[in-house]
Amino acid sequence: MNRRTALGLLGLGVAASRLEAAHQHLHVLQKNPKDYKLQFFSPQEDALVDRVAELIIPADEHSPGAHAAHVSYYIDLVAAHSPEAAKAEWKSRLAAFEEMARAGHGKPFAELDGKDQAALLDKVSANEKSPGSPAEHFFVDVKKATLFGYYTSEIGLLRELGYQGNQALGSFPGCTHPAGEHL
Repeated sequence: MNRRTALGLLGLGVAASRLEAAHQHLHVLQKNPKDYKLQFFSPQEDALVDRVAELIIPADEHSPGAHAAHVSYYIDLVAAHSPEAAKAEWKSRLAAFEEMARAGHGKPFAELDGKDQAALLDKVSANEKSPGSPAEHFFVDVKKATLFGYYTSEIGLLRELGYQGNQALGSFPGCTHPAGEHL
């Protein structure tokens, strides 16, 4: 296991004692995502996490999105190998997020239309820098794990970012955008 993978898994809450097992499951997930078996979330919880992740990094003309990168499986893997206290937080925060959807819209998050789902995410992300409620913490946790999971996946790292591996450069080309036209 390389240092970057180990630090990423630890940074997202994987228990140090579960690091090697998490890495083995991560390898399976990266090579054959369709063979991944949920370890922590129920299928309904995974569907909710998958939808939230897809709303954070949606499919568009530039990227297939978080769903195609199987980010929810990555989040399941991280949660499954976290300490017991973190597992309890994942479950209680997810339940609080689902309750917020029911209280505000009378339906579970998965049954809301795209506009209502986006409105709920706007609400829970308003205090992203200083989350107070468990539902807000759930959003922050999912967003952090989504970004890490997506940009370390083949889709995010290779296809979207165009990473070509470590290369020795004879010269550093610098910025190739015309002045004032940066993304």
